[in-house]
Amino acid sequence: MCGIWGAVNVADRQVAERAAAALHHRGPDDHGIYASREPQPVLLANTRLAIIDLSEAGHQPMSTADGRYWIVYNGEVYNYQEVRAQLLDIGHRFRSDSDTEVVLHAYVEWGERCLERLRGMFAFAVWDRQQAKLFAARDRLGIKPLYYAEPGGGRFVFGSELKALLASGLVEPRLNHPALHHYLSFYAVPSPYTLLEGVEALPPGHYLTFQAGRLRVQQYWWLPAAEPLQADAHEIALRLRALLEESIRLRMIADVPVGAFLSGGVDSSAVVALMTRASGERLRTFSVGFGAEGEALDERSAARVLAERYGTEHTEVVITGREVRELLPDMIRALDQPSGDGLNTYLVSRAAARHVKVALSGLGGDELFAGYPQFRLFQQSDRARGVWARLPGLAQDVARRSASLAQPVERALTWLDGDLLARYERVRILYSELDKQALYTPETMLAMAAPESSLKYLARYVHPAESGSIAQLTRLEIKNYMAHTLLRDTDAMSMAHSLEVRVPLIDHKLVEFAMGIPPGLKLNNGQGKWIFAEALRDVLPAEVLRRPKRGFEMPVAAWMRGELRDVLEDVFSRESIERRGLFRTEAVEAVYAHFKAGSGPYMRAWALAVLELWLREFID
Repeated sequence: MCGIWGAVNVADRQVAERAAAALHHRGPDDHGIYASREPQPVLLANTRLAIIDLSEAGHQPMSTADGRYWIVYNGEVYNYQEVRAQLLDIGHRFRSDSDTEVVLHAYVEWGERCLERLRGMFAFAVWDRQQAKLFAARDRLGIKPLYYAEPGGGRFVFGSELKALLASGLVEPRLNHPALHHYLSFYAVPSPYTLLEGVEALPPGHYLTFQAGRLRVQQYWWLPAAEPLQADAHEIALRLRALLEESIRLRMIADVPVGAFLSGGVDSSAVVALMTRASGERLRTFSVGFGAEGEALDERSAARVLAERYGTEHTEVVITGREVRELLPDMIRALDQPSGDGLNTYLVSRAAARHVKVALSGLGGDELFAGYPQFRLFQQSDRARGVWARLPGLAQDVARRSASLAQPVERALTWLDGDLLARYERVRILYSELDKQALYTPETMLAMAAPESSLKYLARYVHPAESGSIAQLTRLEIKNYMAHTLLRDTDAMSMAHSLEVRVPLIDHKLVEFAMGIPPGLKLNNGQGKWIFAEALRDVLPAEVLRRPKRGFEMPVAAWMRGELRDVLEDVFSRESIERRGLFRTEAVEAVYAHFKAGSGPYMRAWALAVLELWLREFID
C-alpha cells in the first residue's frame, strides 16, 4: 500500500519531492523518485507502506531489468502469486517477491488486458520509455483512488490524493462549481468530479493512457446485470460461503500482522469469524464506542461478546466530542475531499494503526445483500404501486392534485407514482435541485453554468436490463454511495494513519456472483441479507443473526450542539457566509436554525460546515 504521483512533460525533481512529502502518511516506510528527460521529461514518485516483501527489493519506482518500463503502484493484488507463476512459465524473471513487480511484468506481457487477471484493490501507473506512453488504472470497485489533471503546456499529472497534486504546484487551488453541485446532493463528490477545477477522478473499473499529448480514458470492467442464478437457495448459500472463505483467505496474505474492525453487526462478525477459522494465530480486533452523549448508539457490548467468542485480542476506542473537536482540523485535512461521513473510520484507524498495519472491514455487505432499510421501502412500494396501478385514472388524478397541497401526500405519491430515481432521491439525496437553487447566490449560479442535475448523474448507473427494484437499488448503492462515500472515506481516513484497510465482501468475483442472487433470497419476508446469514449460520451466533439491522451512527448532532458548537457558530456566522460568497446568507442561516430547533436532519448543516472547513484548508 502506497501513495503514488507522477507527471509527464515536467522535469523539475523538486516538484516530485514536494508531492512525495504530501503523501508521506500513505507510505512512511520508504520513498523514491524516478526522473528522466528522455525521450521526454517524466517524474514518478512513491511513498511506500511495506506489506508484502518488506525488503529493499520492493522499493519503488520499480523498473524492468532493461529500464524500459517503470511503475508506481498503490494497493494489493491478492492473486499475485498465481499471476507470477503464469509469468514464470512464459519466461519472465523476478528480482523481488513483491506484487508490485508482478503487476509490472503483467503489463509488459499483456498490456491493458493485464487488468483482467488482477484480483484486488489497486491504482498504478506504468511509464513506457520506448513509446513515451503513460498507462494508469484503477481497480474495479474503486477501493483505491487516482486523480489526474492536464494543467496545460502538454503536461499531465496524477496522484493518489488531491493534496499531492496541489503540493506539486502544477494544479491551482480553485473550486470546481459543478462538483460542489453534486456534493450538496450526495454529501460526497462522485467521480469523475473533484472539488478542484481541472482535476478529475479516474472512475472505478477504468484505465487511462497519455501519449503524444493525448489523453484517453477507457472502461475495462462493468458491474454485471442482475440475471438470477439457476440454483436453489442451499446451493447458492454453499457457493457464497466458498467465495467468502476464499476472499478472506486471500486478504490475510501479508508479511505484517493483520487485524479487523468489529462492530457487532453481521458483516464485521462474518469477517472476523472466517478470519479466525483461516488463521492459526490470535487476531487483533477494534471497535468504536462513545461517551454518555452517544450511549444509545454504542455497540461495544455486542462487539465485546463476539471478541470473547472468537478469542480475539480486542481494543475498544471511545470517541468523545472533546477528542473530535481537538482532531477536527486533522480530520478535514485527511478527508482530501469534503464528506459528511468518515469521522468513525479516522478514529478507529488511528487506534488500529498503533497495533497493526492491515485491518479487514465488513464494508459492502449492506449494498450487496439488501441490508439497508431502503431495500424494504422499495419492496413495500413495489407492492403498493401494484395496488395504485389498478386504481381508476380519476382517483390517481385527485391524488396528484392533492400532492401540491400537502407534503405528506407528495412524499407518499413519490413512492407510488415516481420512477426509480425519484424514489432513490427520497433516501440518498441531501439537497434537491430546488434546495440547491435556493442556496446559491446569483454569482454561484453563474459559475455553475447549467450544471448536470444529480438525478441525471445517477441515471448513468441505471442498467436497462434490470427491472426489479432490489436489483436497481443494489446497483445504485454500489456505484454511488459505496464507491463515492464509503470506499473513498475509508481509503482517505485509514491511510491518514498509514493503515491499509481491506474489504473482502467486495472481492469482484464475489460481487459478480452476488449480483445474480435472486432478490427474494437477499430480502426474504422483510429480512435483509437472508442468504448471507444462511451461508454463515454455522459460524455466527444466533443473537447476531437475529439482531435487527442498525446502521453505524455517531452522535454528531450532540457534538454539534456541544463541543463543536463554537466551530459551527463561526462557520455559520454572517461574516463567514458572506466572505465565502457561495450561498445566500439567509438560506444558510435557515439551515442552521432548523438544526438548532431540532426540525431538520443534522447532516444538512454538517455537510455545509465540513465544506466550509475544507475550503479554508484546501482553497484559501
